[in-house]
Amino acid sequence: MAPGIHVSDKGATRILTISNPSKRNAFTAAMTASLLQELDRADADPVVRAIVVTGTDGYFSSGHDLQEVLENPATAGDPVANAAFSRPSEILTPVIAAIDGPAYAAGFILALNCDLRVATAGARFCGVGAAIGLVPVGGQLSRLLDLVGYPVAYRWLATAAPFTAQEGGQHGFVTEIHDGEQALDGALELAEAIVSVSPSVVATVKAGLSHTLHHGSDAGRAAEPQLAALLRTLPDGDEGVRAFLERRPAAYPDRPKDLHPRIEKVLA
Repeated sequence: MAPGIHVSDKGATRILTISNPSKRNAFTAAMTASLLQELDRADADPVVRAIVVTGTDGYFSSGHDLQEVLENPATAGDPVANAAFSRPSEILTPVIAAIDGPAYAAGFILALNCDLRVATAGARFCGVGAAIGLVPVGGQLSRLLDLVGYPVAYRWLATAAPFTAQEGGQHGFVTEIHDGEQALDGALELAEAIVSVSPSVVATVKAGLSHTLHHGSDAGRAAEPQLAALLRTLPDGDEGVRAFLERRPAAYPDRPKDLHPRIEKVLA
């Protein structure tokens, strides 16, 4: 495949594949812009119930294309130029990273900002900032603490030393270590479990958890009844209860196109 972000679908799951194998799937500026566009496009499509981000040829991503960084050093820390890597944490569609091989630098940031991470045993992770004289950005000084806590986050970032999928799993960073050849297979299995339930509830869960992380548990508790009231206006609850009583799989509708702004209004 030519360098770029390649898009495919498996049922209600959108698969975004990072492809630049000659450079271990390093991101060019064009690839970064494409990733941001495809994440936003998938999030705006109510038919898409989960997103999986993966790489080709046994790599997730080694980060930025360093030749481009040398030519334009500000790009490495520019929040606008790097918006794609933090976008998975900002959209309401669930995003799963399927990680084979290295997820370094910007690849680490991208994996960090996904909701879940499925890795093969050979996956490696590294926040390289301290080793190359750049402050770790893109959630490394914030979101990482929500996942692993201060001592682990500090050691990973202050040493800039790679860590294994096993170590990541030990600290809760890696959700699942897939024992097959490709993490994509395990990620798609996890995505299938997510797309089988109510997409409106899944979006609300992500929004509610993020709200609590950003504003504290009191704010989260206060938001719960408001979010529940919002979801009661949708048919999902009725369908779920009927399906349970009738002992059949629930057939949930796609989330309403206006669900995202309605959730944002509740949480404002």
